[in-house]
Amino acid sequence: MRPKRCFVKELAGETPPSFPAMERLYRLGSDLYGLRPWRVLDEDNLIVVRDSVTGELCYCSVMGALGEVLSMHAYVGTEGLRQFRKMEAEEFADPGEYFASTHCVYVDFVPRAELLRQDREVLAALGHPQGRGLASPIFRTMRPGFLPWFVTEEEARTLAECIRAVIVICAAGASQESMKFWELADTYPMVTREEGAEPRYHVEMFHSILPAEPPVTPVRLVEERLLAVRAQDYAVRGVMELDITYSGAAIGKKGERNACASIAIAVDAESGMVLAPEVTDASVAAGDTLATVFLKAIEASRTLPREVRVRSQRLKDCLSPLMNSFGVTVRVASRLPASDEARSHLLGFLGGGFGGR
Repeated sequence: MRPKRCFVKELAGETPPSFPAMERLYRLGSDLYGLRPWRVLDEDNLIVVRDSVTGELCYCSVMGALGEVLSMHAYVGTEGLRQFRKMEAEEFADPGEYFASTHCVYVDFVPRAELLRQDREVLAALGHPQGRGLASPIFRTMRPGFLPWFVTEEEARTLAECIRAVIVICAAGASQESMKFWELADTYPMVTREEGAEPRYHVEMFHSILPAEPPVTPVRLVEERLLAVRAQDYAVRGVMELDITYSGAAIGKKGERNACASIAIAVDAESGMVLAPEVTDASVAAGDTLATVFLKAIEASRTLPREVRVRSQRLKDCLSPLMNSFGVTVRVASRLPASDEARSHLLGFLGGGFGGR
């Protein structure tokens, strides 16, 4: 029996996709798979679509040239493009940072053994064949701070528009072999649907200028707590490494959208002693979490570091006012050896590695 909507329990409080929306996604996903776009497109051959309802730009990337992952990811908005660029430049400290900061909708083609129960039920209702060796499409969304989860009605529509755009470009490339869509830097084909009874699509070149990242917001802590810590006559010595990483461990109930777990630590650089680990969900700003860990570490060790080291300029920028108020130097370090060892042990303890995208 065909359900009216899919993933109703899993998307409680949201609008789950209708069965016709999933039928459309499945049909488009099957067409895309049949074209084998990963044989002709590289991951950085982006295809642009303007969402017909929200007006946001989506940047579509096909993955599968190496044969490890077969998928199409559509990165949503300017920040989605920024996260794609960071991933491409290998700027993420670990895979978890990608999950914690990226907004995209995507289709993955996976072996049947990797399907969740909900996927098997929907694919069975859609009439998907069940033979061995067949790839099965799954449709997901990734929101900043959350683990991948099922698409809503709105996300299913956006994803369908993006898959259709990739199909259009693949068809255009097949009929015009001399067409070069990606010859110019930061210039991509944009697919637009034209008005009319019959679906027709127009392709034009779009130059994408990625604006500078918005300035960081300095961390904010309760003034009473800061005054209480500053009032103590703590010894000043040593170097503290402040770091944050993201675990595959889920925060939330089973069967609902789960947040990524973020782990913030303060580590004594010389001894490697972890002074104040803190586990929270990834929606909390990294700077705020590290500031809390910094104060906890001071209180626990009854020592104020002469220097604090962090991994990025943005973390330094948001922590600098706090550190200046304590007379502590903060600087960016390319490596945090004590922190690297500590977080490796913590991630192993939590069993929280991330799989593929």
